[in-house]
Amino acid sequence: MDVLANQIAKALQESKQCGVYEPELSRAWPADGEPRQSKIAAFAGAHGWRLRYYKEGFCAIFDKDPYR
Repeated sequence: MDVLANQIAKALQESKQCGVYEPELSRAWPADGEPRQSKIAAFAGAHGWRLRYYKEGFCAIFDKDPYR
């Protein structure tokens, strides 16, 4: 998770948003039949970001939380 967090943090320094696609998502949150969106949103919130968009099996888009 630290590697993914560092990757997102670096991308958000250079851009307004960061897309993370299914291969990276499945490494951190394996698709075990349970919804992952809440776990991914909690991860984002813990780092000062927000989960802007999520599509199961495709990608998650993060941006900086404007309220932090």
